[in-house]
Amino acid sequence: MGLIRAMLVVSLTSIPPRFGNLRQLVGSLKAQSRPPDRIIVTIPEHYRRFPGHWRPPDIAGVTVFRPETDYGPAGKALGAMQVMDGQVCQILYCDDDWRFGPDWIAGFLATAAARPPNEVIAASGFDIDRLGLISTHPPQKPGQSTSRYVDIAQGFGGVLVQSRWLNAIATPPPDIAWPVDDIWLSAHFAKVGLKIWMAGHLRQGAQPLPDPNSLQASTIDGQNRAAANRAAAEYLSKRYDIWR
Repeated sequence: MGLIRAMLVVSLTSIPPRFGNLRQLVGSLKAQSRPPDRIIVTIPEHYRRFPGHWRPPDIAGVTVFRPETDYGPAGKALGAMQVMDGQVCQILYCDDDWRFGPDWIAGFLATAAARPPNEVIAASGFDIDRLGLISTHPPQKPGQSTSRYVDIAQGFGGVLVQSRWLNAIATPPPDIAWPVDDIWLSAHFAKVGLKIWMAGHLRQGAQPLPDPNSLQASTIDGQNRAAANRAAAEYLSKRYDIWR
């Protein structure tokens, strides 16, 4: 009997200024050499940053999840968790302002198959000492391989996780972590002892799309992205006794 292929879900969230990107992004996902079994796009009924009621574009072959709560950018992971509702699968979450080359998914799956089973796989990441906290990883030296352990998994190039790792996240991010999903999700991984393996070659499969209203360049509650990252990291470090 052959091996049963694990279900692979690609998950993302989107904001109204980027709805125009979705067809191109989803098209790149459907054209993968190993296509996803399901694509989930989380579009909240009401946005925290964009007043009014927004209707997502109609894109065939996509599950659109419409929660009442705006999870912020963490919706890329939390939406799939709710839709799959405990089903065992792999979830590859990503941002809505990138498109992906044809072997992007296959690259993640091949990397995961070659690594220990309880590792998060990310295309990009960094260590928490960048935010003034304590990393257990040695500093990266010039010319060092881009494949190594990191503290923070950055979602833009893709992050591959097992669904059960997200099921333990029972609540939306607190206000202090709402705009900085990479910090918040990585804190949950650290809390339960999951290592994050950054496979730098996977980033080559990601190409940026137009990025209007980026949180990266926005000021939220009087803080820029760097300050929000530091504040959330310090809060989560104390709350979960990590990065100390």
